[in-house]
Amino acid sequence: MARSKTPSFVVELRLVTHQNEQAVLDKRFTIAERLYNKVLHHARTQLTELYKNRRYQAVLAERRQAIQAKDKKRETACNKELRDIQKMFGLTEYALHSRIGRMRPAYEKHIDSFTAQKIASTVWVSVSSLLYGKGRQVRFKKFGQLDSVEGKTNGSGIRFKGDRVEWNKLVLPVKIRENDLFVQESLALHRVKYCRLVRRAFKGGNRYFLQLVLEGTPPVKRNNDTGMPRRQPAPDAQAGVDIGTSTVAVAGVDGVLLKELFPEARSYDRAIRLLQRKLDRSRRATNPANFNPDGTAKRGVKLTWVRSNNYLKNLFRLKDLYRKRAAALKMAHNKTANAILAMGNRVYVERMDFRALMKRAKETTVNKDGRMNPKKRYGTSIGYHAPGMLVAILKQKAPQEGGAVHEVDTVTFRASQYNHVADTYIKKTRAERTTLVGGRRVQRDLYSAFLLRNSQPSLKETDRAGCIATFATFLTHHDTCIQTLRQATTRQSRNFGLPDFQFA
Repeated sequence: MARSKTPSFVVELRLVTHQNEQAVLDKRFTIAERLYNKVLHHARTQLTELYKNRRYQAVLAERRQAIQAKDKKRETACNKELRDIQKMFGLTEYALHSRIGRMRPAYEKHIDSFTAQKIASTVWVSVSSLLYGKGRQVRFKKFGQLDSVEGKTNGSGIRFKGDRVEWNKLVLPVKIRENDLFVQESLALHRVKYCRLVRRAFKGGNRYFLQLVLEGTPPVKRNNDTGMPRRQPAPDAQAGVDIGTSTVAVAGVDGVLLKELFPEARSYDRAIRLLQRKLDRSRRATNPANFNPDGTAKRGVKLTWVRSNNYLKNLFRLKDLYRKRAAALKMAHNKTANAILAMGNRVYVERMDFRALMKRAKETTVNKDGRMNPKKRYGTSIGYHAPGMLVAILKQKAPQEGGAVHEVDTVTFRASQYNHVADTYIKKTRAERTTLVGGRRVQRDLYSAFLLRNSQPSLKETDRAGCIATFATFLTHHDTCIQTLRQATTRQSRNFGLPDFQFA
């Protein structure tokens, strides 16, 4: 029987650790990392044997035929037989639980059974992505790469009690600020589902944090002095959001918003590149025998790498930059999500598969000059700006504001092609950042957001009558936004198409 799922949110607290406690945590994370790799090695071995099984191959082929013929009954029977064959090879979550349990005598003083099972469950998530066609490969954890361990309940294993966390005779106090009303209200009103220990790299070394997964919806953040909510609740209104690989455009009833996602990434990326080059020089200087004459690392042999003290110092500086960048990115997306919800709690976005946009193009195409177009797509841009994270944050916050995120049908809606005045669909190139609507030049992304805001309840197309009724108001907000961006002293994204606009 499937377990019931309830809403959850996370509260993070700093652990107070001394040198001896830090050493114990470092050792336990290393053991957890080894366990993960051992279970993953076993799972990969079983996967190889499974793929060799002729009956498994035959049932897979039969299942593909059933899908093509749209024979649901036959497809269901094939799925059941595939699961039975996988079970014979020990490729189930509970089989991996049993596998890691047999290693118990070697780690019982450090890793409890519930934490070990969650490690096996993490391995199963990766393996199942291969079995069910959602992934291509699973990777082992490099040394020091495992950064979190968690329990299954707050009753055993990693437990939070009052103002401390207990784990296999290790007791660690947590730091809670006296004026942190959000944490105090969360702990007082919500049940702890389970605990997670997180390791983060700082310049001076690793630090540990406790993440409490609490049941329910998070309380409203309040001003410490007045006790009043920090921001007003979202209005009950519709807001259209057009999210690109690096920008976001929003159209609400009382205004519009056009901005680049996390423009601060450039400052972090330059510092990261410089440190990466410095580490590479150090690695080559201390390990000259590991490289070929052309500068490439040797392959086919097991290499031993020497890391100098200066290398380790710079490595932690690099990890610290990655941590700061991730924290700044998440904070920027939370601020953007709050700005969107301030325009309306019913958010309409296009259903986007950002993972597909990150992949290289399969077909070779030729441009007008007869040269082959590069197959690289938007992987770098999406990695820098993380538009999928913004959508995830909106999906989390909108229900807390009494609304929801509605994903329209991208195929039928075609927000980037539609013109509600002419009632026509015209495909545009990526270079066209503006479009003419009723004789007026409008920014393409803002206009798409406007069409999304006026979506019909079916989510398949826009409401043309609603667009006609609200277009004049949208133009007023649109012109104000464009003029503000043109007058700004900071660098603006070229995707906005600002040079195409001329104002008196």
